[in-house]
Amino acid sequence: LVCLNALSFYSERLMLFPSVIWVLFLGMLYGLMTHLGALDLPELRLDPNMILFVLVPVLIFAATKKMCLHLFRRVLRESSILATAGIVISMCFVAGFFHGIFNIPFITALLFGVIVSATDPVAVSAILQEAEDLSTAKKMLIEGESILNDGFVVAIFATLAIMIFSTEEISLALIGGKLVIQIVGALLLGIALGRAARFLLRIWPNEAPALTVNITIALAFASFLFAETFHLPGILAVFGAALAFGYRPDVHNARVQDAQEKIWDYLEYIVNNILFFLLGASFFSQASLEIITLSFVGLGVLMLFSSRLLAISLLRPLLRIEKAKMTKQDFWILNFAGSRGAISIALMLLLPNDFEYKSLFLTMTFV
Repeated sequence: LVCLNALSFYSERLMLFPSVIWVLFLGMLYGLMTHLGALDLPELRLDPNMILFVLVPVLIFAATKKMCLHLFRRVLRESSILATAGIVISMCFVAGFFHGIFNIPFITALLFGVIVSATDPVAVSAILQEAEDLSTAKKMLIEGESILNDGFVVAIFATLAIMIFSTEEISLALIGGKLVIQIVGALLLGIALGRAARFLLRIWPNEAPALTVNITIALAFASFLFAETFHLPGILAVFGAALAFGYRPDVHNARVQDAQEKIWDYLEYIVNNILFFLLGASFFSQASLEIITLSFVGLGVLMLFSSRLLAISLLRPLLRIEKAKMTKQDFWILNFAGSRGAISIALMLLLPNDFEYKSLFLTMTFV
């Protein structure tokens, strides 16, 4: 915590990286020292269930809660295009790249492609917090895309995992139908729970900020857990719940509203930094260090950057920002807003331990 204050202070002056990137480096330093035995402390390992069921609901809800639904509607079309068509383009490019380089079956390479094509709302939101010169519309487009495409990615990931690891034959029509049902079902479930939370605050009005925060925290976790119980993308359910709950819900006391927002700001801040620290610290304990070479790193960076560049380039004619064509600056902002993060790692860790390509896939995702 003391380091967080120091990193925040110096990162603002150096203006080289956002503070969360320094936290990532700090985690890597911890991971390296424990791996080499220089610290008599345990090696940290990321658990996919901890990421998905404990940290992600807080971060997705906090990021979405800041969105005004009225303003988000203006970028909904563009966010949806990037979150669906953009993911498909990127997934196919990465799969073709991986298939050609490592001679991996194409459908298996598609599984890797979809996981690493997700732009992580956790990483994106953390970086955008410090980008004060970006317009609200651009921030909403980038954050909205990252949240929506994560839900889309989780749905496709589940579908491809069934195709690869299941012994039963499944028709493409059935798969496509299930995909649509999952996405729509998750959003509807989240919306229903979000409106229910507003109703509870209306019939149980109170002057204690903690009680209002209780309802919002319950909403964040309930929407994720209920969705996952019914095999729906929990990320999309949290997104729908936060939007339906509203940017300014029916809290008549300004003090309560202000306290609630400050508590959620802190929750987002501390969980973000914990996640980035764990991400860095687990690199040395969970990646296969023996296969990491300079060419391996270069290949990974080239593959991911090229896939994002191709997707944005092909979709550029369809995209409008504040009803205007994308400028060259907008084009590059969208490219570099395609940050990957811990959700990709979590999905990789969910793959079966006896999957022959798991070590390669996980190490490339860490890189």
